[in-house]
Amino acid sequence: MGNISVNKLGGLSIIIGPWLALIFYFLQPGGAFVDAADPADAGATITSIVDNAAFGQLSGILIPIGLLIFLYGFFALRGTLRGGNGDALGGYGVQFLMFGVIGWVIGSGMLLAIAGTPIDTSSPQGLEFAKSLYTSLYGASLGINTISGLLAGLGFLLVALALSTRDEFNKIFALIAAVVAVAVVVFVLIGALDSTQLELMNQLIGICYVVHSLWMITIGLVLIKQD
Repeated sequence: MGNISVNKLGGLSIIIGPWLALIFYFLQPGGAFVDAADPADAGATITSIVDNAAFGQLSGILIPIGLLIFLYGFFALRGTLRGGNGDALGGYGVQFLMFGVIGWVIGSGMLLAIAGTPIDTSSPQGLEFAKSLYTSLYGASLGINTISGLLAGLGFLLVALALSTRDEFNKIFALIAAVVAVAVVVFVLIGALDSTQLELMNQLIGICYVVHSLWMITIGLVLIKQD
């Protein structure tokens, strides 16, 4: 295992990482499958996180791990593009993805703080402090995750366009991924500008990430074969 190549490890990372992050994205409290709540309703979402603290802590830890694993895969992919078709666009896209992932990791940390911070709410002062702290953390995470989703959408678009110029990658799937990335950017902007649409937009973005995760399996297999 210590002698594993960059391409092989990168290929495995770009296959495994997205699915690890995606599974726990759907399993995080307030999400689609665990005590669902409208993300625009801070009180309902915070209650969901606090009431399902174990899931909140688990997703708050494993989503960042999955994201960092997948990011390494894109760094490896960047290396295979150097000097060839898609080099410039791919490098630009990986940069956007990197900062998107950094933001998501920070946002996950804030939600983890809500799930894992013990506060004595037996007194009125403790209850008021908890509400203030949790609301601030959730509001900050929502803003950071919005910017991160926008950056990641642009990153996926640029990488997909870069790979659509390469014969070793599935060009049709790359173009589909590019269209889906545009949809992600549109959905993120709609959710940011109209909070009444945020829940629906998050659901649609989740579906888009499923498509991207399937696409990344094909990328990972190509990297592994290049080993």
